[in-house]
Amino acid sequence: MRKWLLVLLMLALILAPAPVKAQSAIGFDSVDVSIRPEYDKPSVLVIYKIALLPNTPLPAQVTLRLPAGVGKAYAVAVGDGPTTVSDQSVAYKFTTGTDYDRVSITATGLFIQLEYYDLTMKKNGNQREYTYQWLGDYSVDKFRFEFRQPLESSNPVIDPALTSGGLDEEGLQLSELKQVSVKQDQQLTFAIKYQRATDSPSTTFLKLQPSTPLDQAVPGQSTWTTYLPWALGGLGLALLLVAGWIYFASSRENRAATKSRKRHVQRSDEVEKDESSGQVHCSQCGKRAQPGDRFCRACGARIRRGEA
Repeated sequence: MRKWLLVLLMLALILAPAPVKAQSAIGFDSVDVSIRPEYDKPSVLVIYKIALLPNTPLPAQVTLRLPAGVGKAYAVAVGDGPTTVSDQSVAYKFTTGTDYDRVSITATGLFIQLEYYDLTMKKNGNQREYTYQWLGDYSVDKFRFEFRQPLESSNPVIDPALTSGGLDEEGLQLSELKQVSVKQDQQLTFAIKYQRATDSPSTTFLKLQPSTPLDQAVPGQSTWTTYLPWALGGLGLALLLVAGWIYFASSRENRAATKSRKRHVQRSDEVEKDESSGQVHCSQCGKRAQPGDRFCRACGARIRRGEA
């Protein structure tokens, strides 16, 4: 009997399914959260820049909870590096809920960028109030939070207090908080207050800055010195054409005047010749009269001979 029990026990151990190895939990190497109230819309622009742990098996499914009422993800991008993320062919699903909205992203690379607009900011006259909460969906080795103060705003108060980071490239005042480690399910809350007398987004007050100083040449840019030789050459050609035209016109006038003088001299010579030979012309039409004519044979006018 014992022998059969031993055989059955060995068969059970052989046929029993092997325990499934648990999938390694997904964690974040770093998370940057950027809060930009009234940046380009009346709401709050929230930007996540997430780096998965280097040993994370890909593709990885990442699900984040967002405030209820967000409605959609404005941008979802994935890539192999923070500067190579792309929103092309990214598989993700956005789900609305009563307490939270959720976005599930299929990460084919180790870097994720997520952007959405939060509509929960409160406005009371010039007073603005907004609360951001990191819900601790994943553990984070290096967590960073930043607040970019809207242009034309004043008296910002953030709890917990942030460290000033100066002005960013757009002229927005930057404040930040760095925390080395955040555990899974550990929540972080940031309460933000400030005053602002306008509802226009910060982008309406931004002054565009050139990427390089305006007095420096950049590829594809032409300066006035590039075209100066061509302009001088064109001006010289135009002056030559004007001078040639003036010379031609004056020469034509001189030739016409010379011909007129020649005709006048020839006419005078003919009259003098006619007068010296005793020939008479009609005073009306100029037709030469024959000796003895009293009236012009052409127009019938009286021929005047020697009349004063």
